Amino acid sequence: MHYFPIDHNHELTAKTFTGCCKDCERSFLLVEGHLQRFHRTISAYTDEDLHKLSQKELYQLYLVLDDIAHLECGDHLAELIMASKEIQQLLPTIRNYYTTFFDLHETTLAREILGASDPWHPLKNFGLYSRYQELIRSQVEILNLPFLGRLAFIGCGPVPLSMILLCKSYSIHSIGFDTDPEAISLARRCVSRLGMTDMVEIIEGNEESLEGTEWDMVLVAALAEPKKRIFSALARIMTDSINRPVICRTYSGLRGLLHPPMSEEDHKDFRIQYILRPGNRVNNTILLLEKRDENDI
Repeated sequence: MHYFPIDHNHELTAKTFTGCCKDCERSFLLVEGHLQRFHRTISAYTDEDLHKLSQKELYQLYLVLDDIAHLECGDHLAELIMASKEIQQLLPTIRNYYTTFFDLHETTLAREILGASDPWHPLKNFGLYSRYQELIRSQVEILNLPFLGRLAFIGCGPVPLSMILLCKSYSIHSIGFDTDPEAISLARRCVSRLGMTDMVEIIEGNEESLEGTEWDMVLVAALAEPKKRIFSALARIMTDSINRPVICRTYSGLRGLLHPPMSEEDHKDFRIQYILRPGNRVNNTILLLEKRDENDI
């Protein structure tokens, strides 16, 4: 675990940050310095270099960025950090690495699951497994939504871990969509290897594939993009009188370093009913949304 000596227990304003609060100014410079060093580190890796790293090496590199993104620095300071022009210049490379990390990490994990005598062993030893458990627990138990019928999951990836845990812990039927043929093939084989084909179905397609498919609730993955197109399609497809719940995972605070947060414009046809902030090192903020009706302004 990497340690960064930053702690904020007080409210900040733009004025205090600019001069009179030296601790906060120092914190900003510390975060900026760590991000610059991480940026220099990953900039030295080509995509080919990243593909050559072992699962352990890839994960250890990720943990440096993960520790920065999970600093408890307070919402206001996080906003100021994210708005910094210097940090904005680093974000494209950092976010591209984050997406690449998950693509490589999950693909390697899928192959380990398929090659293991006990498929649950590599899955439970996956570094982020406990975080997914907490994310799913929060999503199901805190939102307290009735799961009748099937959950549709947009952007399931090569290891549909959310769907696997929803099935394992809550006996929830789900149908996952992804556009990458390799991810679809690996996901189907992982689901079969884990003995869940009667509860978890994987389909090649995107949000448009929801039309003509039976589902009662939809979950949009944090890395599923573009969000604006996804929610525009959902608004068009959800024309019946049943206002089915929509859950979307996004990023907030310093976790926005990892991936662009969803904007209000992205989900303009939907109103936010509830926001569930992440805890216990979970990356995603969970949004519960419902489609706006014709009377909404």
